[in-house]
Amino acid sequence: MDCELGKITLYLSKSGKSFQDVVDKQKIREQDSTNFKVRSFQVDGIDCKFYCQQVINNASTVPPWLDFVNENLDDNDSLDFKPKSERPSGLLLINKNNRIFAASFGTRGGSWLNKKSIEPDFGIIVAMNLCGNSDVRQAKSSIHSYTTQVIDRQQSKPSDTFDFGMSEVELLRFISAHLKDDKNITLQGKDCLTLKVIGDDKLNWKRLISFIDDFYLSYQSDSYKELFPNYPNLSQVDESIVEKLNQNLIEDLVNKKLSKIHIAIPEFISDDQYSFSYKNSSKKENNIFSHVRIEDIYTQAFNKSEDITVKSLSNRSIYAYSHDEERILNHLKWSIYDCLVSEITFNNDYYILALGEWRKVDTDFYQSVENFIAKDLLELEIDDEYKNLDISCLKSKQNREEKFNDIYCQRNENAIEFDQAKLKIGKAKKDKEFCDILEKSGNEMHIIQVKKHSGCSSVSYLFSQTRFYCEFFLTDEVFLADIRSYIEKQSKECKQAFLDHIKPITEEVLGTDYCVKMWLLYDQSLAKPDKNDLPLMAKYELKLTYERLRKTLKFKKVSLSMVPVKMIRFTQSKKSTSAS
Repeated sequence: MDCELGKITLYLSKSGKSFQDVVDKQKIREQDSTNFKVRSFQVDGIDCKFYCQQVINNASTVPPWLDFVNENLDDNDSLDFKPKSERPSGLLLINKNNRIFAASFGTRGGSWLNKKSIEPDFGIIVAMNLCGNSDVRQAKSSIHSYTTQVIDRQQSKPSDTFDFGMSEVELLRFISAHLKDDKNITLQGKDCLTLKVIGDDKLNWKRLISFIDDFYLSYQSDSYKELFPNYPNLSQVDESIVEKLNQNLIEDLVNKKLSKIHIAIPEFISDDQYSFSYKNSSKKENNIFSHVRIEDIYTQAFNKSEDITVKSLSNRSIYAYSHDEERILNHLKWSIYDCLVSEITFNNDYYILALGEWRKVDTDFYQSVENFIAKDLLELEIDDEYKNLDISCLKSKQNREEKFNDIYCQRNENAIEFDQAKLKIGKAKKDKEFCDILEKSGNEMHIIQVKKHSGCSSVSYLFSQTRFYCEFFLTDEVFLADIRSYIEKQSKECKQAFLDHIKPITEEVLGTDYCVKMWLLYDQSLAKPDKNDLPLMAKYELKLTYERLRKTLKFKKVSLSMVPVKMIRFTQSKKSTSAS
């Protein structure tokens, strides 16, 4: 009688990988020992390899909760039970279709894999393709906004994904669903694919190999795109392609072809608190810059452009300089390579470099984003009176958005500055702002968010922050009350008109009564940024924001403006003070 399984978890290697490539050589042994065994064999001519370890866990001390009880027991009555477990873990490798399929067993099997050799989206793509969107049991999604939200959903019975109520700004990360035409089989997909079988027909070797063929073919299909529009449209890139993309990148950097390359800190940190340095030398002066530019690497990081390589870009860093501490922070730094943002067309495919990783962009996704920017996005000019304002602060040696907001609201009697407001949403801390400027123009109320044009992370932050605050403005009673209270404390004559417009209960605050404006401040000495030249992921964040505000929250208008301002390129020299 065949031995059968009711559950198995599978990973898929990238193409051209061997058994040795897919395992972590630091954790795997190739020779037998007392507790570790390796076996190679064939099943119907298919090469297989199996690693197995007998894992023994002996704890030297009792758990804290047992100590807690023993504290009140006499020595004769105290309990000296100690946790002990002894169970095997395994990793089965199957070479099929020029790919390695890895099945993990026990608590450690999956940890023996070299995840860089594994397809990161295998499980979810196969589950979406083979299950469809009509019998889904569970789904996990995330929203990358002002805060990142991870959302788990589970239905009491298999349901259409429409019933899960995912919004257009959620990105699907995991699903669990029944296989089409076989309710006895459930697939759970993320990076790996878990197959669960109930009923009499469990998994024997023949059925497992058949499933592996089905999974491999399904992974090649893109039929899931129509059924699951919430799934991200950026895929990992094979190492051989990464090499070629890096070659193109280095050629452009060496030749100073910078039209599609810029540099930005890969996480959002406040420009009001930090400046930046390309060195942290204790012996020489380090130049401190108020903001980073791609041109800096030619004067600060490399003596000559021919020295620029992937390795040198990875080994050299950009450091944060704290104005509060007056020192370069060695613990807050990023490799130059991780700060590069680039977009390259290669072999008719579109690729983006961000956060140190190349990603291939789905063609349909790319075109939908570009069409939105070109056709749907409203771009407005602001009044000349508010252009070219000086936002430099000599005291802090920074260009500050708050200076623009201050001057704008001083000149405009119908504008109230919320830039430094400390408001509360729900039961959270009282540290929210709502917007930078709230303005009344005739019968329209304008919610204005302002950010300096300084890289993808900063621009994306503007868009997601706008979406976040506007949604809670319409739905959160605490936030609404704090906004009205803040307006009441203002000395401007316009405040009563603002309070008359903003109703005191959320049921009467309607998006149709407000226009949302997003303003990007750029250096007047440079060419005006073109919305079409924004980084692709910033465009995507803008598209999500626009669709959420207009289609779901029903705001009257949503627009983008490029605002010229006077900036100063602040530099100073500092010696390192052995920052930790």
